[in-house]
Amino acid sequence: MGKYVPAIVTGLIVTVVVGFLLGLAGFRGFAAWYVPLFVGLFTGYIMANLQGTKASPQATEAQKTAALTLRPAPGKALILVHRQGFVGKAAGMEITLDGRVLGQLKSPQFTAVEVDPGAHTLEFGFVGLAASQNKREVVPVTAAEGQAVAFRATISMGMGKNTIKVERDDQVHSLTDDLRRMKMIAPAVA
Repeated sequence: MGKYVPAIVTGLIVTVVVGFLLGLAGFRGFAAWYVPLFVGLFTGYIMANLQGTKASPQATEAQKTAALTLRPAPGKALILVHRQGFVGKAAGMEITLDGRVLGQLKSPQFTAVEVDPGAHTLEFGFVGLAASQNKREVVPVTAAEGQAVAFRATISMGMGKNTIKVERDDQVHSLTDDLRRMKMIAPAVA
């Protein structure tokens, strides 16, 4: 609860300011209390959803160029994760690889990491209030030496919970044009 205090305080401040401004503009009755309350609650809700979203470090041009060749170093495999879609695009989707945080992706962004060949586990989820509204997704990955494996993460809206959809993209080489236009996030683990 303590981590949401800034979002709650911001929502209250927005409520008071909007109410004051509407009062000065001559609004009375229903609009004078409903509009500020709605705007304040909505502001607090959005800020609580973004709680925990971090600005991940951008990869260098050299890292991006190397990733887009889709050729890992000898004895390694390459895992590429890209996020697209409008829903929740400002909230950082946390990606973990074998239990270690790889980074947070906003939409449209991607990251790439070289790994040892074999079985790995990718996990996709959110932090902050958005975490309780989105079901985490765990994806097993098996990559052979010299192979580039790509995954696309999107969000599907639901009644009770949103679902993170992760699809393996077998047409890895056709992605490079799309990825070139996206911001690459430097992976936190190597």
